[in-house]
Amino acid sequence: MGIPLEELKAQLAAAAVADPTFPDHRFAERGIVICAGGPRLFTCAWVAIGILRRHLGCTLPIEVWYLGAKEMGPPMRGLLEELGAQPVDALEVAKRHQVERLGGWELKPYALMHSRFREVLLLDADNVPVREPSFLFERPEFRETGALFWPDIVKLSSANGIWAISGLSYRDTWSLESGQMVLDKSRCWRALCLTHWINQHSDAFYDFLHGDKDTFLIAWLMVAQAYHLIQHRPKLLDSTFCQRGPDGTLLFQHRNTAKWILNGNNPRIEGFRLEDECHALLKELGTRWDGRVFDPPPRSEEARRLEAGLSRIRQFIFIRVSSDEQRMELLPDHRVGASGAIYVRYWHVADGVDGPELCLEGDGLRSCALRRSEDGRWRGRLLQKPYMPVELVPTPGSGPTDNCSPVATSGALMPLVDRVLESGASLPWDREVARDLVGALRVLAAIEPAVVGRLKDEEMRSTPASARGQIVRAALAGLVDPVRRPDSAGIAPGHNWLAGPFDLNWDGYKR
Repeated sequence: MGIPLEELKAQLAAAAVADPTFPDHRFAERGIVICAGGPRLFTCAWVAIGILRRHLGCTLPIEVWYLGAKEMGPPMRGLLEELGAQPVDALEVAKRHQVERLGGWELKPYALMHSRFREVLLLDADNVPVREPSFLFERPEFRETGALFWPDIVKLSSANGIWAISGLSYRDTWSLESGQMVLDKSRCWRALCLTHWINQHSDAFYDFLHGDKDTFLIAWLMVAQAYHLIQHRPKLLDSTFCQRGPDGTLLFQHRNTAKWILNGNNPRIEGFRLEDECHALLKELGTRWDGRVFDPPPRSEEARRLEAGLSRIRQFIFIRVSSDEQRMELLPDHRVGASGAIYVRYWHVADGVDGPELCLEGDGLRSCALRRSEDGRWRGRLLQKPYMPVELVPTPGSGPTDNCSPVATSGALMPLVDRVLESGASLPWDREVARDLVGALRVLAAIEPAVVGRLKDEEMRSTPASARGQIVRAALAGLVDPVRRPDSAGIAPGHNWLAGPFDLNWDGYKR
């Protein structure tokens, strides 16, 4: 049974008069937030980000929010990082900023609140821009109000119970189409917090409102927060909302009922711009990802150590004995690169009955499980036809092969190092996160000196622009001198890592 209407009305009224303090220290600069968990929305987001980066020249930092390992595994995160987008696991963020309800729609206001940006463009994953959108932050409509919204093609009815519940008089205004919005959180924090509160009670409010979109409208009206509604009506294409910029020119193409499908039927839509470019991106994604959420199973520290060494070597020759051979890359995000075999997509080291096994997988099936021989080669047999023996051999000069790792990383604390790095890579890179993660790594390094070697090894094999790479670089910079950070890293001297605020203008903290 739901909340009685009078009680719901009283709770909403109490939430509306709350005036939460804006946490100024947590946010900086401007960027784009996209919610895109699961294979279908990930596909859409990868296309949209590809258009932004490669065809529109957008350099704004981008966060892609998702809900845990069931929605996005390391290979998907790696693909996003290659496009200059940071994956953010909302379930990890929720450990620091508690929340009771996170679904598809409820995630959007939560991601807005806790992204590291002060000024945010929220963009739906299935929304393809046709113009580089950063100009919106400079528009007078945004500078005056701190909030840009776009109109839907429907209105809330005067008979809708939300007016009585909210205590608002009926407003003859367009509903909000929340496939895109631009917010200055410092100016509309109270309204955004109320929007989040309404979505936390979605079981009651979604009976009156279609998802999240009009929760923004009701919250903004209840706290009398200024906003600008774009005056140009959306243009409708087949299965697509086309929204215009403040000057009336086409800006966004929201494929809300024609989401992209990897290796599926993506019908052409008359009038849709950049369509050829979108299809080319889909084709490219299909060669690099099989549409599955892959996450390695739980495994021992020894298995993880072997993975670190293998990904540092990276370049291998995959030999089907007495048949053929081909180049193969073992990437740090567990993708298999530079392989002509579609049946080999992912890799990890598992704890086998007789010792560690290097597992290669593809299309949902395990292709082979290899054991390391004394000569450094990994040997085994294909588990699918033609069941032939196979070997994996480091290419000459690809890296050290002793124990598959240049750094000894045994020790009881190494799983904690992994946990810190994995958690940090799934969080928005703000001052609080940076301080806590670097502080934790410094404490672990003080207890176990081998942690420094582990971090140096991680630095060599991590993508520098990735969140994980930035955490490692920041930790190593701090470990050089705990009080005075090195000038060579571009950091002001005399700054205490744990006591003072973090300077997000340093390149190591910016995305």
